[in-house]
Amino acid sequence: MRLFEAIVDANHRALDGDDRAGVRPSDFTGSLPIVVLTCFDPRLHPLMPEVIGVTEADFVWVTNAGNVVTNPLSSTARSLALACAIHDGKELAVVGHTDCRFFQPSRFFLPGRLKSRDFNLGAGESYLEDFLRKCVNEDDNVRLAVQNLRSSPLIDRSIPIHGLIVDTESGRLEWLVNGYDEPDAAPPNQEPLPPPGAPMEDDFKIGGGLPPIGSG
Repeated sequence: MRLFEAIVDANHRALDGDDRAGVRPSDFTGSLPIVVLTCFDPRLHPLMPEVIGVTEADFVWVTNAGNVVTNPLSSTARSLALACAIHDGKELAVVGHTDCRFFQPSRFFLPGRLKSRDFNLGAGESYLEDFLRKCVNEDDNVRLAVQNLRSSPLIDRSIPIHGLIVDTESGRLEWLVNGYDEPDAAPPNQEPLPPPGAPMEDDFKIGGGLPPIGSG
């Protein structure tokens, strides 16, 4: 059993009541340390790295809003590449979580914005949120992040890149992408590094503002 397979197995057994469940890091020294990207949601603070089950010395934790990686050369991809290079990370995982507020804009943003214009969605609010969640959700976001990292020229192709999701209520981990099952070779259309001096795209562009309600 490989490291992250052992991590998920131990997590499931512990939640099923096995008080002997756990990961023995000494069995996986060739796979440590690991680099993990999660959302910065404070609900994850008591879960990570306990859910992963490795010692603090072997756990490099990187966070951003929604554990988003927008493209292979984004600022988050660069941060993860540096984390692997500086800390000699052997495996990389993107761990999303349930009930991620980054993917619930209608609950946290739209009601207040519409209310300020004396407009009430009423029952339509739940339909709007359901529509938005079908467009972008926690699981698909993790899969896209893994895809972008796997095609990044900044990350060593020998590093397995996994995608998982953790339930913020129970702490249960589930597989979305098992990086051990993915081919090691870079895809033919892997993006090349930009020429020296070229601007690097960040994950989010701040300052453009939001269009007014009803525009477009």
